[in-house]
Amino acid sequence: MASRKEQKKSSSRRHRDRISGLTDDVLGHVLSFLPTKEAARAAALSRRWRHVFGSVHTISFEETKGERAYDWYTYYVQALERKSCSTKLLDDVNAALLCHRRCAGLPVPPRSLRFAFDKWHWWDKVAVDQWLSYVAPRRHVGHLAELHLDMCFYLGPVCTASDSDSDGTDDDDDDDSGGAGSDSDEETKWRYLLPPRLLSCAALRTLCINSCRFKLGRTTLTIDLPVLETMRLTALGDSGESIQCLISSCPRLADLTLEALWNLKRISVLDKRLRRFSIRCCHDLKSAIIDAAELKLLDYRGMVPAGSLLSLHRLPAIIPSCTIDFCRPLSKEAQFVRFRDFLDKIQGVAHLRLHHQSLESKFFGVAGFPLFSSLTRLTLQGCIQTHHSVDALRMVLEQTPNLEVLTLLMERSKEEYGDINVPASILSIPCLRHRVREIAMENYEGLKPEKSLAKLLLQNALVLERLHVVFAKEIKPERKNILEAEIGKWGVANSEDIFV
Repeated sequence: MASRKEQKKSSSRRHRDRISGLTDDVLGHVLSFLPTKEAARAAALSRRWRHVFGSVHTISFEETKGERAYDWYTYYVQALERKSCSTKLLDDVNAALLCHRRCAGLPVPPRSLRFAFDKWHWWDKVAVDQWLSYVAPRRHVGHLAELHLDMCFYLGPVCTASDSDSDGTDDDDDDDSGGAGSDSDEETKWRYLLPPRLLSCAALRTLCINSCRFKLGRTTLTIDLPVLETMRLTALGDSGESIQCLISSCPRLADLTLEALWNLKRISVLDKRLRRFSIRCCHDLKSAIIDAAELKLLDYRGMVPAGSLLSLHRLPAIIPSCTIDFCRPLSKEAQFVRFRDFLDKIQGVAHLRLHHQSLESKFFGVAGFPLFSSLTRLTLQGCIQTHHSVDALRMVLEQTPNLEVLTLLMERSKEEYGDINVPASILSIPCLRHRVREIAMENYEGLKPEKSLAKLLLQNALVLERLHVVFAKEIKPERKNILEAEIGKWGVANSEDIFV
């Protein structure tokens, strides 16, 4: 029989806190995946955890969209005191940074800082300057391995697409002063101005900025970002020349996103090996020239692009992924032709995501859909309304002979249509009968057009191995069971059916 000492030792082993036995660096890394407030509360667990927050490398806080709707009252009543309307956000970030500095054995700032104002006011400039002065000190790369900054000064829509009938055929203009969607000089003047030394931070690896500005001026400002790899520029009030200069000063740039830059007319990224390039709502952009030798993801959102918008140099035979989305539905014949020209440049894509904005046969009937011989995954987003939508899908499937995965992201239609008369030609599409092994339908409501399309696809996908259906949230459990049984009768008997 074991002695009492041995029993006590055995019980101690069973109840040993193995997590607390990890080093502070490992614990801090684990806590960095939690919300910052939850990570800070870990300090109250025990004495062992008292200084762990000093190793947490991510500080993240944000306001919610619309919570600053009554700012005018504070600015009017307490204008003399200049009381911030973002008191909670300022207090949270200040407390987190002070706690991080107090807990750390050495004054090492966090590696990642993310904050988002619902609507920034210039009264808060001092607080933001203090945050950046702490997390982005003047240090060499060896002392501070990396720094990630994500700073948003406005939570709201950034797309300036109007409801006019413009189809993007405006005359080219070399003026770099702004566009139709640009802010006035008075409004731009009150945006947050990035401190100049931030643009020479040798440890900065990620820079995401929204609704602010950086002033290069007429004097030469030293921009030294030797390790910057990811950059997202959104709604900046700077000239196109300044934005081009900033991009050109990042020798290791691999991920670039340009969003709602109304002053940007031309961009050239020929001296970089981009792996991801995204253009979103840059409606005044006339030309984008990039080196596509290592391009993995191409993302475009905006108006129908002109044929000369995108120039891809050293384009590889296969582009892994491409996303195309339009701010407004296509309506004119000239738009269809330009869109076809745009598709011709990405015929080597392997995964295409297309938001078709109510796909209809006339969408491709004017110029046709190009041949995508390398396409294996296709994602279509939009509402299925009439037989024209099904006929357009037929045109697409006929031009994708090697398609293996088809995903339909269904949107709610404004009108309820009757049954769809399925064209007989769709029954003999080669990829559907011999190649497509997986079909996914999301936001499925069981409307008549959706049923007709689902029945058509499932009855003709002869080699289907997996069916994944995600029903709309509004569907009741009773109707969901009926739809599941209905879909089960159409599909291949030995396929894996997943209903969510």
